[in-house]
Amino acid sequence: MGLNAGLVPPRADAIVKAGLLELIDYADREGDWSLRRAAAVLGLDHVRVIRWQHRAQAGRLDDAPPGPDEAAHALLAAEREAILQIAEGWAEIDRSHRKLAHRGSRLQAFYASESTVLRVLREAGLRLPGPAAREPLEPRAWPEWAELVPGVIMIYDFTHFTRAHRCVVAVIDVISKYWLATVVSAEESSTQVEVAFTRALVAEGKEHLLDADLLQELATGTVPDNDERIPVLLAISEPYWVWFRP
Repeated sequence: MGLNAGLVPPRADAIVKAGLLELIDYADREGDWSLRRAAAVLGLDHVRVIRWQHRAQAGRLDDAPPGPDEAAHALLAAEREAILQIAEGWAEIDRSHRKLAHRGSRLQAFYASESTVLRVLREAGLRLPGPAAREPLEPRAWPEWAELVPGVIMIYDFTHFTRAHRCVVAVIDVISKYWLATVVSAEESSTQVEVAFTRALVAEGKEHLLDADLLQELATGTVPDNDERIPVLLAISEPYWVWFRP
């Protein structure tokens, strides 16, 4: 019964409790020991033994599960029905249990978390259609002038140093793997990217690509067509690539 393992643990099953009570009764019958003395030898509080005796008379030596049978904040039957009704009417539009949870609160039909909505739908055997399929994007054509040689294709990326509250943007030549420029700043924005690429162009000896008149014209939102002054083609994707016309 585990009686040789030292003091009785805070929680014990009904078999151990019954065995301890039997030992205490035996000590009382055969040795005329008091309940306090027998409980002390067994490493038990006598109040705990008395409580076990009362529960044994009622046939309830097993510990009851903690807490109530149903949580006070559990969903009501009406709330479950409201979740299923919202899902039936809006599943094809929202297509997500997260959106359905917000939909229910906006319509004042129910107030439940996203995970609760998902659990109710699973218990009911409902499966949402999921996000709509997207049309495949046509791959962008590779520029004819973008040769796979050093000094033509560059890539940049940010690294965050959270303890220092700083981020670093680095510009690297894709072909030669040469680290061209680094900018350390407290924020991540297009300004840091512009400074980093400006330093990279200077490091590569391509200051002539930094046309001040062209940059001022682009800043106003005007992009000239077929202008030889435009030296850079920027394609935003993952990762970020920048091609420079040789």
